Amino acid sequence: MTFASKEYLFFFLAVFAAYWLLSRRHQNHLLLVASYGFYAAWDWRFLSLIIISTLVDHYVGHRICDAKKSKARKLWLTTSLVINLSILFYFKYCNFFIDSLQATLTSMGIETGLQTLNIILPVGISFYTFQSLSYSLDIYRGKLKPHQSLLTFATFVAFFPQLVAGPIVRAKEFLYQLDAPRRFQWHIFEDGALRFLKGLFCKVFIADNLGVYLVDPVFADTAGYSSGMLWLAMLGYGVQIYADFSGYSNMAIGSAKMLGFSLPENFNFPYLATSIVDFWRRWHLTMSRFFRDYVYISLGGNQCGPWRNFFNVTVTTLISGLWHGANWTFVIWGGLHGLLVSLTHLGQHLLGQGLLAQLLQRAWWLRWALTQLAVMLLWVVFRSDSLTSAGDFYLGLFSVQAGTTLVLPMIVWLAFAAFVIEHGLGWQKEHPGQTGALQVRAVSWLRASVYVAMMIALTHGMPSGQTPFIYFQF
Repeated sequence: MTFASKEYLFFFLAVFAAYWLLSRRHQNHLLLVASYGFYAAWDWRFLSLIIISTLVDHYVGHRICDAKKSKARKLWLTTSLVINLSILFYFKYCNFFIDSLQATLTSMGIETGLQTLNIILPVGISFYTFQSLSYSLDIYRGKLKPHQSLLTFATFVAFFPQLVAGPIVRAKEFLYQLDAPRRFQWHIFEDGALRFLKGLFCKVFIADNLGVYLVDPVFADTAGYSSGMLWLAMLGYGVQIYADFSGYSNMAIGSAKMLGFSLPENFNFPYLATSIVDFWRRWHLTMSRFFRDYVYISLGGNQCGPWRNFFNVTVTTLISGLWHGANWTFVIWGGLHGLLVSLTHLGQHLLGQGLLAQLLQRAWWLRWALTQLAVMLLWVVFRSDSLTSAGDFYLGLFSVQAGTTLVLPMIVWLAFAAFVIEHGLGWQKEHPGQTGALQVRAVSWLRASVYVAMMIALTHGMPSGQTPFIYFQF
């Protein structure tokens, strides 16, 4: 049951109708039952993992708060980390490390006979594990008091709009909303519904069409397409993964808003970034701040020498890459981003406020072009099934490779155009004084026309079949 399915529409309408007829206390009961039902629609067997994380962190949170000695507090926090991360490791990374160990030993001439395990990856396990863990970590750091109600805490962990693909919400951002009285307000419902529509449009019209007609065929047969098609497919994937994931986030935020809740933003026009550092201030914000606060800062952050800071950045981005999936492609992708972030910081330190730094500051278009080129090139290794296939794709990019040139349907170009318009409006929003006569007030009739156009495009521009959200695999 994905957000883009008819099943979710009927599910949400049923929950929505019952929800606003109940008192706050019973609203939370309904949300918990609905959230567990939503997850059970994927695979009911893995509900036990969510329940284990919930029970462990709710209990550990109280024990950390009650502990008088620092050693005891650390022991309880370690208990939470070991249990949660062990579950995550087994289901997501066990086979990855078995395969890696077997490959390493085989290269040394040692035959092991190791066999991978028959493990199914539970959808959303990385998201709800980190969300539950943040509760114990914030209590340990003195930023949060343990919540008395297990039911309310369980609703926070399993809240269905953002359960399987984020945004990653912290307890201090959401628990108080579950405790507060809520009443239906039409303007908030309208904002949520329009936000959901925008997300659905990005997912179905932009991401799915680019994936079906351009990205998937070219990445599946790199050698069979021309270099020009490889470049176009690379750009197409950059747009696809953004529209896919930001679309999900918008649908999650919109669903939550219609129920009276506020979720944190997850994207801020990342392809307007003028440096890699700026990109990570705009891309998957809730994941970036999780790793910043709980990994990077815990390692010392930037409050140390340049080499230690380089180490901290590298470790953080490698873990971030591995979080995305059990494949060396994700590790390499994270490591390369970490290298570019460190080089950016080093360059800013060396240049200081000199003439070259001032020239680069003014040449925003050059910084923007170089940043986007680096981001798009790195998406290749992220999208590829293996390092070998990524290498083949790069060879095709930078050689004069003859091959098939796809005749793309008009809907692909319309999807690209919709993305350009969306980011163009983002640029206008960030630079209101630089658009002059092009600046347009978002009058009600113009907004209404845009949303009607979205609905028409969704009606006539959906590819056949359902395409899963890319981040469901993480």
